[in-house]
Amino acid sequence: MEIETKIERLTYNDLEPFFIVFNFLLKHDFPGYTPAVVNYFLEKVYTKTAFNYWLNSGWKIVFIAKFDQKIAGFAVIDKPYGGVCFCRWLGVLPEYRNKKIGKKLIEKWIDYARDYGCHKVEIASQPEAKGFYQKCGLDLEGKRILSYFGIDQFIFGKAIGRPSDLAMIKD
Repeated sequence: MEIETKIERLTYNDLEPFFIVFNFLLKHDFPGYTPAVVNYFLEKVYTKTAFNYWLNSGWKIVFIAKFDQKIAGFAVIDKPYGGVCFCRWLGVLPEYRNKKIGKKLIEKWIDYARDYGCHKVEIASQPEAKGFYQKCGLDLEGKRILSYFGIDQFIFGKAIGRPSDLAMIKD
């Protein structure tokens, strides 16, 4: 069942509640990562300070899904490079699943990539999410065995345009 959800770009005003949701989902929804790896991510890489920097610099773009003014999910997107836009993290709180929120976040990501001039989107998925990405229309392109941080990953992608030198070398 679909619910009325607003997808918007993360602002400084929503950084604190976003980080609470991000922290919760990293700890509970990415079972391939050990607790030590999750703690490393949250304490060293994907810190509140880092997200603050990325918001300011544009090196990562974060879309949040809001339902009734509460953050229900997010997509953390790397700044496009070489014409490809990579989604680093995508998560939806358990109570908001099966309501098309994840699909809406993917659609927003693809719209952003198209507007930027990208020719492709990509995401690396843990095995548990493989079916979800296939239902969202992304193509399974391969599998990494014991990839980063020791987990297997499925690589999904979708061609969304034609390669353009202008987009591929955009700052």
